[in-house]
Amino acid sequence: MRVVCNTELFGRKLALASRGVSARSPIQLLGGILLEARGETVRLSATDMEVSIQTSSPAEVSEEGRVVVPARIFNDVVRSLPAGEISLEHDRAAGTVRLKARENEYRIRAYAAEDFPQLPRFDEGSAFKMGGDALVETVEKVSRSYSRDETRPVLTGILVSFEESRVRMVTTDSYRLSIKETGLATTFDGAREAIIPARAMQEVGRIFAQSDEEQVDVALSENQALFRIGDELFGTRLIEGNFPEYRRLLPATFEREISVRREDLMDTLRRVNLFAARQTPPVPVSLAFTEGAVEVSVRNGEVGEARETLPASSTGEEEFHISFNPGYLLDGVSAVDSENVVFKLNESLKPGLITPESPDGEEADFLYLIMPMRDPSRG
Repeated sequence: MRVVCNTELFGRKLALASRGVSARSPIQLLGGILLEARGETVRLSATDMEVSIQTSSPAEVSEEGRVVVPARIFNDVVRSLPAGEISLEHDRAAGTVRLKARENEYRIRAYAAEDFPQLPRFDEGSAFKMGGDALVETVEKVSRSYSRDETRPVLTGILVSFEESRVRMVTTDSYRLSIKETGLATTFDGAREAIIPARAMQEVGRIFAQSDEEQVDVALSENQALFRIGDELFGTRLIEGNFPEYRRLLPATFEREISVRREDLMDTLRRVNLFAARQTPPVPVSLAFTEGAVEVSVRNGEVGEARETLPASSTGEEEFHISFNPGYLLDGVSAVDSENVVFKLNESLKPGLITPESPDGEEADFLYLIMPMRDPSRG
């Protein structure tokens, strides 16, 4: 293999591919980048057997070939090179790849490409499109609620349901539940559900944010989800298991509905949460709803107490108290994108629902179910 590339462009593609490299695997090949020179491009690929990243960089290819180069040293060297061109040459006899930029020359020990894992291929026949901005927004909203506890793998994922022209994403960590529905750019034939690792979906969002593309092509297989963004292909293994029956958690009716201006409530929560932070378990934030107002308060025996009152509109006239985890509550309110945030509540120890305010009574496209807490200060 012998190629010449633009150093800056190749370096960006190399940095992207390096995010798919295994950092802990004892298998040396999984710590490397597969380079494949063919035609007028160099294909860069990496995998840790859970996720894979494939991308390409324009190149002048004078000799085609394939080789695996250790990612860390390779990335560090290329990143440190001056602007201009870089030449890469695989010396099979020596088992090295030679990098040359201006008068600088480096040799990095390389591995044979024949043993590199086979990478997934994108199935055009089963693919469909989703607006990239919509995908990023949907993932960002539901990512607040996925579990970081690796002992329950299904809760570390996003349940993604594709049906006709809609996609629904759901996450839960057993204390809160997020549901977001979004339209697809093309119609999905049939229906399909898959549990996709939340961190993988966040990586798709990062790749899209660094691209100039407007849409993401999506293809699902029995055990893989593939996302194509321009010439970049990100793959992730699906999580096996049964996602909780989340629909059963959603109350059919609510006794009271309260609307509060979102920005005012967020500012209040940020301030009163200062009195609840840095304590385990967290000190609850209490909401006391009365006709025309909501009082937000925290009582912390070690720090002090905070109390603020905001205007609110309510369907119930009697006073009602409920307490929540302060971080979880702020996550839910901040995920709402309407001017007002709506609380739908029953009893003080039953889950509450946070939604955006929908015009004309339309069903909200985002739901955030949150479990209440007992507030010891209220007896």
